[in-house]
Amino acid sequence: MILYEFEGKRLLSDAGIAVPRSQLLTNSKDEVNIKAPLVLKAQVLSGKRADAGGVIVVGTDKEVSGNLSKLFSQEINGEKVSKVLVEERIDFDKEYYVSISHDAEIRGPVLTISESGGTGIEERKVHTFPLNVLDPTQGLDKAAGLEVDKGVLGKLVNAFFELDCELLEVNPLVKDREGKWIALDAKINLDDSALGRHEDWKFPPRSAPGHVPTEREIQAKKIDEGDYRGVAGSTYFDLDGDIAILASGGGASLTAMDALLAAGGKPSNYTEYGGNPPREKVEKLTKIVLSKPDLHGLWVVGAIANFTDIYETLSGFVAALRKVRPRPRYPIVIRRGGPRDKEAFEMLKKVKEFDLHLYGEETSITKSAEVMTSLAKKYATSS
Repeated sequence: MILYEFEGKRLLSDAGIAVPRSQLLTNSKDEVNIKAPLVLKAQVLSGKRADAGGVIVVGTDKEVSGNLSKLFSQEINGEKVSKVLVEERIDFDKEYYVSISHDAEIRGPVLTISESGGTGIEERKVHTFPLNVLDPTQGLDKAAGLEVDKGVLGKLVNAFFELDCELLEVNPLVKDREGKWIALDAKINLDDSALGRHEDWKFPPRSAPGHVPTEREIQAKKIDEGDYRGVAGSTYFDLDGDIAILASGGGASLTAMDALLAAGGKPSNYTEYGGNPPREKVEKLTKIVLSKPDLHGLWVVGAIANFTDIYETLSGFVAALRKVRPRPRYPIVIRRGGPRDKEAFEMLKKVKEFDLHLYGEETSITKSAEVMTSLAKKYATSS
């Protein structure tokens, strides 16, 4: 989950890292309670915000109103500006770039520092230090020769691990005229799978930058809110095809989508369920998936599960089928395997009111994708 700047700064502040005094506005008419000079910052998820005119420095209070109206009327990289962060302007002598992220090459976290931060960081020299997961201070010791305060770096590294971040980036991190280190910006990406470990995460739904979430996407994400028994709906996107998808298995879900596209099928959505969710969560997700109009098929697919109860989850699936109106008449292909799959398939064989096509782990995901595509096309031409 990518956070807006104001959300990221709240987390940094809670971690003991100084941020500018600020006020979040949702309307150009909102009263600003901080005196100029100020920095007005459009809150969007896409990058290159400053280059697109999304950051405006104002020197007097009279300049605030007109520039707020300008920001709220903007679209930045396809994303409508609906929030603006108003911050006190900080005077500083030098700015730095600091980030902690997971590196695919070393298969572990790394600390990246540049002693020349700000815009255009991609073209600047950086220093990279691998971090020991068991003892991150080892990486900090290697960075001791740089100018950035080791105590601040330690707080950032601790926040990265404690918050289950995929990325924590501060650009710039500055030292003000009084010697105080302040994070002027924050770009944080949280690991969605860590939701169950952070009951305080109350971030509203968001999708890709520039994309306005559909009602289905919003409702699907609500399924997991406050219920950490597995995952069902935290990842859901509407697509333009005619084959509904209920996928399970993380990477296998992406493999399944690739297989369906290669077979000539067109997915109506992308979603995942896993981690052994109860039947009622799968039932809710199924209803949302099947609410799309003009469907010609439904594909329930996944890798061989390790601990997800196949009988439990498919019972929730069937319960949803029986409640959806109008009842699905299109073909339904199920390819599943794992704990209690034999019980699940015995139960499914007794379900006669739907056009079910059942496949176990002996049938590949690719083969079931081909079957699903063929059946959907036949149904589309006959309906």
